Amino acid sequence: MKLANKENYDVIVVGAGPGGVTCAALLAKKGLDVLVLDKNERVGGKQMTASIKGYKGELWPTGGLPVKGGAWLEAFRALGIESKFRVRVKDMGNLYRRSGGEWLRTVTRMDPYELPDPNINFDMWEFNAKERELAMQILAEIALMPPERIGAFDDTTVREYLEQYEAVPPRFYGYFAFLTHAFNVGLIDLVPMSEVIKAFQRLMGQPLGYPMGGYGRMSEDFAQVAKDYGSEIKSRTRVERILIEDGRAAGVITKDAVYRAPIVVSNAGLQPTVLKLVGEQHFDKSYVSYVKGLLPSNGFTGCHWVLKEPVLEHGLYQISGDDAWWDLDRQDEVKKGKMPADLIITVLVPTNYDPEMGPKGKQLLVFGTPCSPNPADKTIEALWKKTDQQMAEMFPEIVPVVESKGPYSGPVQVSAQSRDQVLPAQGGEACGLCVTIGQCGKYKPSAKSPIAGLFYVGFDAGSTAFMGSQQAVDSGLKVAPLVYHYHLEKRQSASF
Repeated sequence: MKLANKENYDVIVVGAGPGGVTCAALLAKKGLDVLVLDKNERVGGKQMTASIKGYKGELWPTGGLPVKGGAWLEAFRALGIESKFRVRVKDMGNLYRRSGGEWLRTVTRMDPYELPDPNINFDMWEFNAKERELAMQILAEIALMPPERIGAFDDTTVREYLEQYEAVPPRFYGYFAFLTHAFNVGLIDLVPMSEVIKAFQRLMGQPLGYPMGGYGRMSEDFAQVAKDYGSEIKSRTRVERILIEDGRAAGVITKDAVYRAPIVVSNAGLQPTVLKLVGEQHFDKSYVSYVKGLLPSNGFTGCHWVLKEPVLEHGLYQISGDDAWWDLDRQDEVKKGKMPADLIITVLVPTNYDPEMGPKGKQLLVFGTPCSPNPADKTIEALWKKTDQQMAEMFPEIVPVVESKGPYSGPVQVSAQSRDQVLPAQGGEACGLCVTIGQCGKYKPSAKSPIAGLFYVGFDAGSTAFMGSQQAVDSGLKVAPLVYHYHLEKRQSASF
């Protein structure tokens, strides 16, 4: 093994997911010499842009980018490239099925934006006057809850929050189970109510869209900022080890070279960082035990269909039903091979937002459903089959014009594209670690590791913001100042 042509940097960032490239670009803008290393061909982590049969898109449907606020927009502003925050808004289709019934369809108007009328759902759920009154009471409490109260529900699951009310209608309970899936890719009996409230409030009252060019394009914009300020991005470069010398971060080892820096920021996932890249021997046993006990979000699995002609008119579709949501009991049933009557499905039509992402006159559908994060889960193929069947049933008009199906993606592909599996039944999580009670909100892991100069960035640590990539980018926004201050402190100590 040889030293790299350029040996020393101020900071090395391991992994170029949204959190990693946000942090790297901010540090580069501050004047630090940053090296970003990623095992993939392109930046973007789970949301990197992929080439899919002549189309550009993600491997999993990612919907609902806030247009007026959120971490992505904040990062574009902080990096001085707000003009590149190009998001298109399209109406969202909603499908719901009552047990044994037909699919009921509604539309959420995004352009121009209209605050959804809850009575549309209440009618669909067949609520009586008393049920409507209770539902409005709960929704109003959530929507108007002040920030200082929200944190109190870090210790209350969504299920426990709803159980404090008498006679919550089952379909209203199912609605919150659906929100728990959509916001946190988690389960209603494990996710804290505080997480759902934060997301509900942040998304309420503003249109949701999709970035022109896809989510990967936004990470590429951040990477370009880092390059413009003189830092380096090396793709197809897997980090095999993070160097620890005298109890401090000292650099990284790849297959072909050693790169040195007094600060290493890992966007490779907290568990892979501690248990594989650094190694348990460098940490206190209690910390290793804590890290091993952190739980993943659920995974996400689905498929891509190419249509010979455009059929679906909306940009995003959210599908649910009386029997679609999961809790721990229903999840266990699926593991035993018992599929629910319906699945929660998200359908993204990226070509409806940005026609330049595919051939003219055709349409790409990216769709999927929550699943286990376990790459070895034997139910994934059954979920693919069930999802395909449900898609054909919900949208019979697309069946005659399906040109191709695939690729199918799930926990195996998530792990290969983002975090290496280092513990049984984990690695393919859709978001990351810590969406369950006692592990998020005020309990979220610190971005500072016990090892001097080693930091974590991304969904797992450093942020208590809402939802998936928003939380990852917010972590980048918050971790960059921590790293910069540590850099200044090292400079000061060296001058004595």
